Amino acid sequence: MVATAYFSKYGLSREEGKRALARISYKSHKNGVLNPRAHLRREVSIDDMMAAPIVAEPLGLYDCCGVSDGAAAAIVVWAEDAKNFRHDPIYVKALQLSITPGTGIEHQSWNGIHLESTRHAGDAAFKEAGIKNPREEINLMELHDCFSINELITYETLHISPMGKAREDIESGFYDLDGKIPCQSDGGLKCFGHPIGASGIRMIYEIYKQLQGKAEPRERQLKTNPRLGLTHNLGGLCGSTVVSVAIFGSEL
Repeated sequence: MVATAYFSKYGLSREEGKRALARISYKSHKNGVLNPRAHLRREVSIDDMMAAPIVAEPLGLYDCCGVSDGAAAAIVVWAEDAKNFRHDPIYVKALQLSITPGTGIEHQSWNGIHLESTRHAGDAAFKEAGIKNPREEINLMELHDCFSINELITYETLHISPMGKAREDIESGFYDLDGKIPCQSDGGLKCFGHPIGASGIRMIYEIYKQLQGKAEPRERQLKTNPRLGLTHNLGGLCGSTVVSVAIFGSEL
């Protein structure tokens, strides 16, 4: 429903919209092939994605993440103590939550496309981290790509792509591994599957390694010397969600 509403609002044909979504999944699969920790490590062509069986119109098989088992953990200490434990810590610059208690379901004010809880959490995180222009200051992202359409609308809701213009960035390679702001450099939920509770820390781990300059194998490591990374996670239904947005930096 979100994809259909988005296509309608921004004047995309079904073909144009599905191709943009396929390009998102294509990018993530290409990244996942390089990652030995990914569950699904296989490149898939855009044409194969376009022709895949429909799961929920207009989303096809490759628009949807799988479900996997998994576990993840993180060790967090006070920032001023971090270098007592290792010489290259990564710092939490912002951590924000936003809860939408059914507002989008009960009221007509929600347009059925962009999630207000993502916008509120993102705006609060940018403020906490002192970020004025996310498109220019964020260096990489891990987003909650449970479905390709969710990754697309999150680009816009977090003020990375202009509203209604994400397709142009997607097709230009803006979010590719060698693009301006790589997204899902580890393959994302698309290639890891979704073990629910472990997904958020998995995203943070990828940001952590990239900011340290230690992503493995080395061909996965971003060449842009990233300094700030963002993670986005959500749960619930589209109009009734809990969203977290966190920002991490290589410097205190």
